[in-house]
Amino acid sequence: MKSLMTYIQQHLSLRLGLLILLVVGGVFCVSLSILFYESKQQTRKEAVLHATQALDETVLHISAIMDQTEKATAEMESVIQRHLQPDSLLAYTRRMLEQHPDILGFTIAMKPDYFPQYGHSFSAYSLRQGDSITTVIEQHKYYEQEWFKNPWEKKRAIWMEPYIDDAPGILTSSEYNYSYVKPLYDPNGEPVGVLCTDLLLKWLSQAVTTVAAYPNSSAIMLGHDGRYIVHPDTDKLVRETIFSDPDPQALNDVIVLGHSMLEGQSGIWQMIVDGNPAHIFYRPLERTGWSIAIVCPDSDVFSGYNRLLYTVWAIISLSLIILLIICYQIIRRAIAPLNQLAISAQRIADGHFDETLPYSNRQDTVGQLQNSFVVMQQSLADHVSKIQQINTEMEQQNQALQHAYHMAREAEERKTAFVQDMAHQIRTPLNIINGFTQVLSDINEDIPEHELADITSRMKSSAKAISHITRLLIASSNGDKQQATKQTTVGCNALCREVAATITLRNPDRVRIVVESDVPDTFMIHTDKNALLFILNELLDNANKFTQEGHITIGCQHPNADTVVFSVSDTGSGIPETERSHIFNQFTKLNTFSEGIGLGLPLCQHTARLLGGSITLDETYANGSRFIITLPTNL
Repeated sequence: MKSLMTYIQQHLSLRLGLLILLVVGGVFCVSLSILFYESKQQTRKEAVLHATQALDETVLHISAIMDQTEKATAEMESVIQRHLQPDSLLAYTRRMLEQHPDILGFTIAMKPDYFPQYGHSFSAYSLRQGDSITTVIEQHKYYEQEWFKNPWEKKRAIWMEPYIDDAPGILTSSEYNYSYVKPLYDPNGEPVGVLCTDLLLKWLSQAVTTVAAYPNSSAIMLGHDGRYIVHPDTDKLVRETIFSDPDPQALNDVIVLGHSMLEGQSGIWQMIVDGNPAHIFYRPLERTGWSIAIVCPDSDVFSGYNRLLYTVWAIISLSLIILLIICYQIIRRAIAPLNQLAISAQRIADGHFDETLPYSNRQDTVGQLQNSFVVMQQSLADHVSKIQQINTEMEQQNQALQHAYHMAREAEERKTAFVQDMAHQIRTPLNIINGFTQVLSDINEDIPEHELADITSRMKSSAKAISHITRLLIASSNGDKQQATKQTTVGCNALCREVAATITLRNPDRVRIVVESDVPDTFMIHTDKNALLFILNELLDNANKFTQEGHITIGCQHPNADTVVFSVSDTGSGIPETERSHIFNQFTKLNTFSEGIGLGLPLCQHTARLLGGSITLDETYANGSRFIITLPTNL
């Protein structure tokens, strides 16, 4: 202790800090005592308002359940009045449960001897049992039970208190339920029976407990005689009243509260519940005569206040310690720049050259040292930044060179593949033509007519393949010089049929051509017919190439006044998802061994643009491939 006092006496900053702490702490204590008293009063007012709102929400929730039940019963009553037949009544009780899943059971109980063919009594009843509904005819003495006699004698609708209908030999629920009962009248206004809508008591308890004012709050509901309709302890439901075995510490309070609730009063009551102080908020349910209350433990009501109290005291304690430290550090501020210089020097040694110190306004030696260090640090940071910039530029140049190298290499590979493919594509039909030419020159007279026709057809097909490749090469060589200048008026349907007629199917036994159009034969567009024929012929040729069975469809649509859409779809092998982004690149082929030179789709896309439109692959089509050509009508 002596050494501590000596240390305090030797440090003026610490002595001043302790003096300030003593003065400020005394002022804080007095001010906060007044503040906490007022806060507690305000907290209680807010708690009362909050709990009252929760109670109102609970009452509204219960009222909504009752309103829904009364409305459903009234709607069913209007239907039943028009069809007072035994079979219809059975169907209506079942329909009531099917349309309203929150209803446990529904009864249409007719007055005695209303249906003499069924005996003295007739009651149609449906009960929900799990996921199923059971419908029966009951002929017991239900007219002697309270749920029938009360509405029949009072001639008005009534909410019955919870009960278990344990009459022997009838269909009943094993759980407590409460009921809405009302007299049933025929179209002439004569009473003919009673409607009884049953709701499960535990559903009401769940509805009440869903609206919680506080985490540990609970709700109770009392019937006319004080029995619990809703209670956190389900064993007390219906079996006990609010006056049964109360807490000895709260005996008088419980009796007063119980009588107040049974008399239909509203209010707030403070008492001991389960050994802990609590606030109880209660009010009546007007239409039933029941009363509902919310029990809110004081530990919940004032939890926010208590947390605030603990938090504030913790903050005050921490603040006083911080205040003492600040007062002590103010004196040491004179040598703070030296500490900053040491830290910055270490950061520079670690390789962080871009973290600079601010200039100092001090005129002493420490200030001059700090400013000189800042200048040195900025110069070093500038040199390092330039070196980093040079490295970044060199890295970008290297990446550009690598990209150019890869592009050149890819172009070289594509050129080599194109040349090889061209040689293969042209050599095959030329070999066919040369071979058949030799055959014709050697044994022309010995060849049967049908074989000669087959040879001629194959030679024409080979010549057509060479011609097609040549056209693609010429069109590709023209590039941007190609123009669509021969504008004519073209019939869309006629054009589709013309294109479909020119194709020769590779598998005519398994593949067919279909023309589908949403436009009339008189619908015309103004475009370059030959260019459009080129696009459609190329797409049909590709579809024919890759379709082994099914159908190839060419279609035409007119979605709006300025646009016409052609489509070519097939049921072939389709285009893999990984290749769809490359199909419009020149010299791109999905299958190296397939026919073609990889120029068809790029030229189709280029030609469509010349016509003012576009061509796209429909990626949503899953049965093969579908290409969409969108063109302006220009009419």
